[in-house]
Amino acid sequence: MPPGVRIGCGIGVLVAGGVHLWLWWRGGYDHAPGLVGPAFVVDAVLSAGVGLLVLARGDRRAAWAGSALSAAALLSYVAARTIGVSGFVETRWTRPSVVAALCEGLVLVLLLTEALVPD
Repeated sequence: MPPGVRIGCGIGVLVAGGVHLWLWWRGGYDHAPGLVGPAFVVDAVLSAGVGLLVLARGDRRAAWAGSALSAAALLSYVAARTIGVSGFVETRWTRPSVVAALCEGLVLVLLLTEALVPD
C-alpha cells in the first residue's frame, strides 16, 4: 500500500472511531436504545485497533479489515437514518456524524481498492 494511502486511511479510521467515542461520551449516544450505545463503543475500540493495523502494516489484510469496518459503520448509519436500528432512528445531521461518515466513505473506497487490486 502506498505510504500516503496507508497514513491517510489509518488516520481516517482513527478519526471515525474517535468521533464514535465522542458521540457516545458527550453526544448523548450512551443513552440510545437497544444496542446502539454499546455499538458506538465497540466501533471506537475496533477502529483503534484497525487504524493502528493499517498504519503499521498496510498490507492486504489490513485493507480488508479497514474496508469491512468502514462498510459496517456506513451501513449502520444509513440504516439508522432510514429504517432505524434497535428502536433508534437518527434524525439530526451533526458535524461529528458527517465527519465520521466522510472518513468512513473515503477509507472504504481507498482500502477496498487496495484490497482488490493485485500486487
